[in-house]
Amino acid sequence: MDTVAERLAAWAEAEEARFLGRLEDEAPCSGWIAEYWRIVGDAAGRPHYRHVDGRTVDAEGERWAWSAAFVGAGVWAATGGAEWFAYCEWHSTYVRDAMRRAAAGGDQPYRAFPIDALPPRRGDLVVQWRAGIGDGAPDRPVTWRTAPRLDPFTSHGDIVVRVADGVAEIVGGNLADTVQRRRLALGPDGRLRDTAQARGHWFALIRFA
Repeated sequence: MDTVAERLAAWAEAEEARFLGRLEDEAPCSGWIAEYWRIVGDAAGRPHYRHVDGRTVDAEGERWAWSAAFVGAGVWAATGGAEWFAYCEWHSTYVRDAMRRAAAGGDQPYRAFPIDALPPRRGDLVVQWRAGIGDGAPDRPVTWRTAPRLDPFTSHGDIVVRVADGVAEIVGGNLADTVQRRRLALGPDGRLRDTAQARGHWFALIRFA
């Protein structure tokens, strides 16, 4: 089926295969990350993103967190460069936009739901609050109820690529400094069984029309 969700999931799988576990500061991976930033920077009207790659560090000597750029580049590829997505260096930007769209109702290209509202499916985004993520946003706990009042907030989003046998497989960027696949256990109803994580918790699911 040729949908935004299917194209996004296929893109994430292709990036995982391209990285092959290689790290952000290695060639050619650093250049691929630079391309994510170029795409997101141009789409968001933030030209300074064009100077970021997998080796770029901030004033404290920490490398730029690029997981939101990974998601943004994936959505850009899956939609043919759609202008409606909230591209940014923070996941919180598109999460809050998807929450606003869900509240507004009507035809929307994407919308957010509480993590336990729907069973995840291929092409969804699942989002967690993460402590100590180092993305420049204030490090404070975030829930579905508090997210609309916080901007920005520390978080991480992954792309669902497979759901089967009680497990959702998700792919994200900047995980252990590469593109990595993780697995989340699902309950009998197909929803995420345990939203807690060592460094944070899952709180939102974003679905594309």
